[in-house]
Amino acid sequence: MIFLLFAANQYYLNKQRFLLEILHHLHEPLRHAECLALGQPIVSDKTQYVHYTEPMREYYRLLSSGRLLPKDVYYNAHQAEHFSETLGLFHFFYNTREWSTLSQNICWARVHANPALFLHALMQTMLKRDDYRVLTMPKIYELLPAPYHSETVVRAAGNFNYINWIRQELMMGNRSHIQMVLPKQLLPTNLTGDLRNTSKWSEAMAEVQILSIGEPKQPQAKLSHLIDDFGWSSYWYYINMGVALRDNPSEAERIRDWCYWQLSQIVARYKLERYDQQMEYKRLSWLEQANSQLLTWQGQRYHLETRATRQHLSALLHKLELSVEQAIATQTLSVSNGTLIDLRKGQNWLLGLEQLFPYDLSRLQVPTANQPQQLLELHTMLRQPSFYAYADRLLHAYRTYRTEFQSSYSQPVRPTDMSIETVLVDPLITFDEPVDVDLSNILHARNFYYEKRFMWPHSLQARRHRLQQRPFAITFQLSSNRTQSIILRSYLTTARGNVNEEPFYQLDSFLTILYQGNNTIRRESSEFPGLIGDHISFTELYHYMSLAEQEQFDFPLNITLPSCGFPRRLILPRGGAGEPLAMRLLVIATPYNYKARQGNELFCDFSNGVSSWNELPQGYPFERFVEEAELQGSHVYWKAVEIEHRDYGMA
Repeated sequence: MIFLLFAANQYYLNKQRFLLEILHHLHEPLRHAECLALGQPIVSDKTQYVHYTEPMREYYRLLSSGRLLPKDVYYNAHQAEHFSETLGLFHFFYNTREWSTLSQNICWARVHANPALFLHALMQTMLKRDDYRVLTMPKIYELLPAPYHSETVVRAAGNFNYINWIRQELMMGNRSHIQMVLPKQLLPTNLTGDLRNTSKWSEAMAEVQILSIGEPKQPQAKLSHLIDDFGWSSYWYYINMGVALRDNPSEAERIRDWCYWQLSQIVARYKLERYDQQMEYKRLSWLEQANSQLLTWQGQRYHLETRATRQHLSALLHKLELSVEQAIATQTLSVSNGTLIDLRKGQNWLLGLEQLFPYDLSRLQVPTANQPQQLLELHTMLRQPSFYAYADRLLHAYRTYRTEFQSSYSQPVRPTDMSIETVLVDPLITFDEPVDVDLSNILHARNFYYEKRFMWPHSLQARRHRLQQRPFAITFQLSSNRTQSIILRSYLTTARGNVNEEPFYQLDSFLTILYQGNNTIRRESSEFPGLIGDHISFTELYHYMSLAEQEQFDFPLNITLPSCGFPRRLILPRGGAGEPLAMRLLVIATPYNYKARQGNELFCDFSNGVSSWNELPQGYPFERFVEEAELQGSHVYWKAVEIEHRDYGMA
């Protein structure tokens, strides 16, 4: 959902304008005259910061000695030196007392820091500072579009000359691969909140020319509709940015559960797509390479996984697997301070879990990360097939450890005096729909300045096709001998197979009350938690903000969608075009013990932990290997379902 909290005031709008203009054309030198003047020195007065930390001192030493990462060097947070510098700049942003100090430091860093490092530190600040979280950041695939599109589209957009195009297209009548969109519109049209293609939208976009470039027509790889989807890749980027640099020991166990559950869901969803395409999905190979060549924001081509990276990651995983095997064999583990702990005593197994399975990718330092590799970049990791093979091995070790050492659950897991009688599912239908994605940040900045004044007269949109589904509902019919509260969890899996070898992807979990007798509960797919729809583009966001400054539009705070929500349109694998894809739905009921917790992870805020219905681990019961008998009984229901794929317009 979009949160329309209340209209913004002018003070807020000034900050919002500053942020959007400073983020425009990150890959080019800053042209904004006011910011250039404001950001001459970084603020070195220690009294202007809540804390002046050691990472800040180290960053200032690097600055003073001229040893900051050059602007034209490839940046990767997995490289130790790059991460250390990122941490220092982040603290120079995060620890500021006043907006004036922050804005000066942002302007300075925009001019002098490596652009990718600058964006990483700024994104972390906006995600983690409560007082600035209300400011809207454009989506990462709009700020740095290159890694999210094909090389052909990126190069065509980068070479686009607006003046020449006007001359050739409008004056001489020559047709090009870039077309003006008439009548003016952007797809999809049905955004939540009526923020697109309305009269107010037309007013905001009145002076903007919308240009469109299509994806080249070429054979698509079997899995490209999933792994090349910008929502799929950006989700991974945001959840990792959310948990990184978060120091909250009291919530570490829950956040770790959540992170490994999210990773398992990504792998499960990927495996379901392989199952749909009749590809091997139970045993993933790290030898499988990506088909597409991608470009960094600097125009460099990403390398596929290098031998050194493969050897390094394989060695790390092999060491982890041996450590888990040894822990199981000896029932002990030597922790980081050298103490040998008995994993059978008390909660020692949780200390072992913390030792063996860190959840923050910033702790994974790769010594060969000095060149662009798809596998080592948050923007592109999920486009590299070998990622899923490595992740699968990691998850197998994680579940093996939990299966051996996890203590019994602290609450009952089977509700009494109730039964799931039947489950009905609406037709499951997928289709490919056209969508416009904002590429304006790739265009040359010179086309957006007139007499040193920033203007936004045109927008370049990439017209792509993406996987979408028709909204559906699941109807549960249950009986109960008494009034009671339960949690219902729904999982999608393959049509057959051993439960510990098949992927289980969670569609829904919700709290409901059963009354004595028969109960019918209907859940719409729009109600499934943790999911988001579409948002307005960078271009639209800027022009809505400009309209609000003229007091012609009540600019809602948080006008875009939560960044750490998963795309709702991707919860179903692509259906069968000729013969429907056969699958199963698993429904599990558990008792509700009135210990639900509400987190804010949808907005990438993990300061108060994560949401949970009860004290069961995230992803119950698949945080470990399960016995077949656990998925049988009156509290469990298996339902055969089919997914059909139709042409756009027929769905």
